[in-house]
Amino acid sequence: MKRLFFYILISFVVSNCDVHSQKTSSPQNLKIPDSIYNKLEKFYIEERGTINSHINVYNLLSKKRNDFKSGVYSFNLNGPHFPRRIFIFNNNKTYIFKSVGSFDSIGVLQEFIECNKLLNISEADRVKYLKAISNYLQDELGQTYGAEITIDK
Repeated sequence: MKRLFFYILISFVVSNCDVHSQKTSSPQNLKIPDSIYNKLEKFYIEERGTINSHINVYNLLSKKRNDFKSGVYSFNLNGPHFPRRIFIFNNNKTYIFKSVGSFDSIGVLQEFIECNKLLNISEADRVKYLKAISNYLQDELGQTYGAEITIDK
């Protein structure tokens, strides 16, 4: 009985350590200005017709940074079936990507070129942003967000 209790205790400690390490390495959900949040909300309403969830926003340039300034950000609705998308905030202007990285990486790259022209992104920032977008696309590679699930009747 003592041995069983010991194994259960060790399993609990190990699983809690694993959860703690995941939490510290995961990106922080950012508090963004209402004007930006409203743009993201409007984007979802135009695309989906409704929005019944909070929008999560994460800094793609640095997981540790929790302030909002010029950069590349991912966003998604709460829930496992809502794919991450990205937007760029630069020179007080916002560009929201219509393409979803997990389904259309070429579209994301094409939009990045368009975004550069519209937001007049500097050469140094362009390289940083492209690296963040590349990492985002790598993370999204193979993600389906449940798109392959079909229900048999």
